[in-house]
Amino acid sequence: SGEEREEEGGEEDEMEEGVALLRELFEYGAVDVTEWIELGEDEDVEVSGIANDSRVVLGGDVFVCIVGEKMDGHDFALDAVAAGAVAIVCERPIDGLGVDVPQVVVPSARAALPRLAAAFYGNPTASLTTVGVTGTSGKTTVTHMVRSILDANDVRCGVIGTTGYSLDDVRLTPHGGVWEPEEKDPTKDRAATAPGWLAPYRGKYDVPTASPDALQCQQLMAGMLDNGARAAAMEVSSRDLAQGRVDCCDFDVAVFTNLQMRDHRVDVHGDTASYRNAKAELFRRLTDPERQRAVINLDATKAENGEEPFDDAAYFSEAASAVPIVTYATQEDKADEADVFVERADLSLFETAVTIRTPVGTFDAITGLVGEVNVSNVAAAVAAGIALEIPLDVIAEGVEAMEPAPGRMELVDEGQPFSVVVDYAQTPEALKRAIESVRKTGANNVITVFGCGGDRDASKRAEMGRVADEYSDIVFVTNDNPRTEDPYKILDDIVAGFRDRIYELEAIKEEALFPFLKDMYLIHPNARHETMKLQNMCRRYVIVDRFYAIRAAIAMAGEDDAVLICGKGHEDYIVVGTKKHWFDDRVEARDALQKIPGVQEAGIDTSNLPWGRRDRAGSGAGNVLDA
Repeated sequence: SGEEREEEGGEEDEMEEGVALLRELFEYGAVDVTEWIELGEDEDVEVSGIANDSRVVLGGDVFVCIVGEKMDGHDFALDAVAAGAVAIVCERPIDGLGVDVPQVVVPSARAALPRLAAAFYGNPTASLTTVGVTGTSGKTTVTHMVRSILDANDVRCGVIGTTGYSLDDVRLTPHGGVWEPEEKDPTKDRAATAPGWLAPYRGKYDVPTASPDALQCQQLMAGMLDNGARAAAMEVSSRDLAQGRVDCCDFDVAVFTNLQMRDHRVDVHGDTASYRNAKAELFRRLTDPERQRAVINLDATKAENGEEPFDDAAYFSEAASAVPIVTYATQEDKADEADVFVERADLSLFETAVTIRTPVGTFDAITGLVGEVNVSNVAAAVAAGIALEIPLDVIAEGVEAMEPAPGRMELVDEGQPFSVVVDYAQTPEALKRAIESVRKTGANNVITVFGCGGDRDASKRAEMGRVADEYSDIVFVTNDNPRTEDPYKILDDIVAGFRDRIYELEAIKEEALFPFLKDMYLIHPNARHETMKLQNMCRRYVIVDRFYAIRAAIAMAGEDDAVLICGKGHEDYIVVGTKKHWFDDRVEARDALQKIPGVQEAGIDTSNLPWGRRDRAGSGAGNVLDA
């Protein structure tokens, strides 16, 4: 966000970039100036940094007044000067600054910011091999896969995206500095949380919820360059392009993964055509056929609401017509047309074996990535490697070394005879893709654990419930980030998507004389035994405590089953009220996988709820997982 940022912000990291002269920044950045105020033609000002947030201004900064959706940077100019800003870039003169603070009036401060930042930080993307990935889904995974291929080619590659900003084991702040914890992490030595215990979220790398703005993009690229990177792979959203966040980022390769409008917030672009047009801007910016390349997915996306399918491949190819294009596909009818084609994909619970044909040869590889959805992502990364002219044997090595992006179809493996996968799916479409993707690995049963966040789009909750119910064998509806909403109300909204179907099941409708699809806390003690019996019969469970839900699902899994834990992915926190608390699905799943076998070996039956000793089955005695 290029505006006065509304999310919580910390202090900006000092970056030793020296100083620049104000007029030179505008000259090097080719920024049009409407008027210089309080700065004579023969005068100039030394600038030691750029800021667009008055809360992080340092002495010597030039402050750029961005007009945002909710806030106007011009209203914070006086605060910026008080904090040490030596000049103001604005779209209109600001009263009260005095004669000692020059004002540079420009037609658009938002358009000026990336140019000034690129000029100040030495245009860092010109010194990096930069790959931008756009599309509705797959961006995070593909950027990490591209890094794996570049790493195999001995090219250190940083990643900028939803899961944070990283270069090998180095994590960066949004301003490009090396991140260091500012306080002690009280959970550092803990293997997991505890029942009913919300651990404080302190001393952890807090992944920003917003994409880096135009200034931060240049700072991050400069920070990666300073820390030894030779390449960067970056997620590029339609909003990033529409708001100019990646202006002045020089991409060597642009990758298009797919497009599904219903996955995206309608209020951002209004309609599919506008959404598609915004993403295509990344490809229109490719103008150097000697250096730049486009990578386009030829696979057709299923049309929505009975509409005729749109030829996204042709549309994005037209947008990238100024440069050579490398196409890829996994669908059989695209085999003759695609430059990179997946001839074989053998899916299993713990790995995927592929045969991929490219213009320079064919190779076989086995990757630890799981799920059908990752086959197309692998093809996209291979096509990017071809576009970068990386040798085929090195690309194959990079594919075999690929690890899932954090929380994106991420396998949690403790040697168990079934798979446990953590994914970020937060929409009905994403949840369906994740379940179907796991199903095609050959799972006997798919056990899905998911919830919906509070203070977010409530209209999708019932549909999420319907999708989970329709495509899963066993479902656990649980807490996500309830925020300020009643978590029990959220669960009820989700269950509304399949409640009627369950209550009408022949096997239980004679017994289902009360609303039993609720968390036990809301059930009268006299009805809890019957409630649990009914939930066991329909294999649809409602457990508000995510700690218990994850463990119940994993304990219920049998050989060759798959447990899919969705909604939070890479997030290592849960938001209750307005506060963050430590909670990581991957950590909880690993802890369960380590401890539950011991429970089962002690004679505890975990195939139903509540857990009980096998010699007392049905009595509820010896209960371990409290119903």
